[in-house]
Amino acid sequence: MTIDMPVFMRIGSVLLLSASLVSCSSSSSDSSPTSSASPSASAPTDVKVPLRESQPSEPATGQSPATKEELSSGETSSTGPSESPEPSEPSVEASTVQPTPPPESGTSENPGKHRFLAKSPSLAHLKLGYTDKEVVKRYGLPIETYPLPGDEETIEIWEYDGLAVGLNERDKVVYIEISSKKVDTGIENLDYGMKGSQAAELLGIPGDGQMNVLSLEVTGGWLKIDLDPDTQKVLSLKLLDL
Repeated sequence: MTIDMPVFMRIGSVLLLSASLVSCSSSSSDSSPTSSASPSASAPTDVKVPLRESQPSEPATGQSPATKEELSSGETSSTGPSESPEPSEPSVEASTVQPTPPPESGTSENPGKHRFLAKSPSLAHLKLGYTDKEVVKRYGLPIETYPLPGDEETIEIWEYDGLAVGLNERDKVVYIEISSKKVDTGIENLDYGMKGSQAAELLGIPGDGQMNVLSLEVTGGWLKIDLDPDTQKVLSLKLLDL
């Protein structure tokens, strides 16, 4: 088959012209200043955003704003929780500090009980021959006082709650009597209201269980215990001077 050469050449020229136009259009589009680009590439990197002026925070409820004097001295009120200062260390360890127990009513000390000794007798933590000051130190001032005339001298009786103390004219103790369970005898296992047989056995006093009075001679006097005739229980304990 015979091809017309001029026609073929014209078609090739048209195709080349079209390719050239397309190439020019693409080149023009790439160099155009309005061409689209990524925001990150076109955005300036050194633009500074103006900061808002900080506004003073309003004081919290229940707190007053700082005064001019505080502001001028550099002190400002804080709305946050304030830190408490660290406490100073105590000079004495808390674990070593023991509270002193209060003494019994009218007493300045409370010594423990001891075994009864006939050679050194005592009753209610008092001894024959104690002074009036020693009685006050132990029991305080008496509730009531009254004289008790005797054959040789008058005894002044100091009455306490369940306790009576007799003082001679030289203010020395010559008589001690316990008549209530409220008063501590100061003697181990010897108490007001106990059975007379137990008291007799404790003090080494012989008894048949039918006695109303137990008595024991001691250095400087006598120890006497009165018993209830019906129950044979201790009604009173007395330490008497000779």
